Amino acid sequence: MYRNTLRFTLLLSLTIFCFFNIFAQTKVYLPLLETINLKKDFQYSSTRLLKNYIESANKYQVIMQDVNDSSVNYENQNASIIAKAREKNTMYYITGSLNRLGENVIVNINLFETETGKKVWFDQLKAFTPEDLDPILQRVGQNIGTENKATTADDIYSVTNQETQQLKKKESNNSFGIGLSGMALLGDQSSSSALSGLSLAWSFDARNFIFDIKPSWSFNSTRDVYSLSIEMQKPIYTKGNTPFYGGGLAFSRTAISEDQSYYGFSTSTASGYGLMALVGGGYIFNRTSTVSLRLSANYLLGFYDVKSNNNYYYSGNPIHDKSFGYTNGVLIRLEILFRR
Repeated sequence: MYRNTLRFTLLLSLTIFCFFNIFAQTKVYLPLLETINLKKDFQYSSTRLLKNYIESANKYQVIMQDVNDSSVNYENQNASIIAKAREKNTMYYITGSLNRLGENVIVNINLFETETGKKVWFDQLKAFTPEDLDPILQRVGQNIGTENKATTADDIYSVTNQETQQLKKKESNNSFGIGLSGMALLGDQSSSSALSGLSLAWSFDARNFIFDIKPSWSFNSTRDVYSLSIEMQKPIYTKGNTPFYGGGLAFSRTAISEDQSYYGFSTSTASGYGLMALVGGGYIFNRTSTVSLRLSANYLLGFYDVKSNNNYYYSGNPIHDKSFGYTNGVLIRLEILFRR
């Protein structure tokens, strides 16, 4: 009895979910795309492909023209399509054409309101070869009806054959950048626990990962931290704007100079060399542009071999000649990168 009730509940839930999923989507009528100087079978296959890409975004329910429906014709296109869209009770309808000129195919796609006939979205793209129609129609399907144009789609994997050839010539995008930073050392109650900083960056974007080489300098009135780091970031999405996570390892030097007194002794100077590990994440803006912005926050943990004179005190205890210690903190960076 219990199993039957459970099965019925699951079946009912699935039915309700499917019902609301179907009817929550906006209906769009899609007639066969007009093809000029292309093989006849391109008309149905390209229209079907566009339908699949539009529906993959789960925003529209596409009602495609039946191949045997002769009521829609291109001589009286607008009137016949509007009539069919109203008959199908759709909120929008699409018109489009594929026009081949030599090896190039010009793709023109428009989205209209059925009730008013107002054009609400349009785009025109050039496929350099007929093989480029697939990624071109994919871009249209992902962006139609949004504020974005397929022309400026920033999915780095939705590339045409022409773009692929360019990418093959250049396996990674190289960028040079500058940055501002702020460092806060945890557990250090002294006035030197907060530091400002400057950095340079050589960045290599290999699509799946981003590799950075960064020399940096953090400083305040009593402390200087110099470091050279090698870092790797993993973008979460393939879009131009995406969060990322990653980390790295840095060789660093810390120098401290203070004038304070502890138990009658005056502090002097201390310096230390060591390794510093970083782990964290952030957000990239305009990754595919020639100028991008990167905001990151990292937790850092450093281990140092410290050398000082006999008069230097650390946390109230004198450091004699040499000592080994560690520090940890938070590093926040804002970087602007220029693609070469």
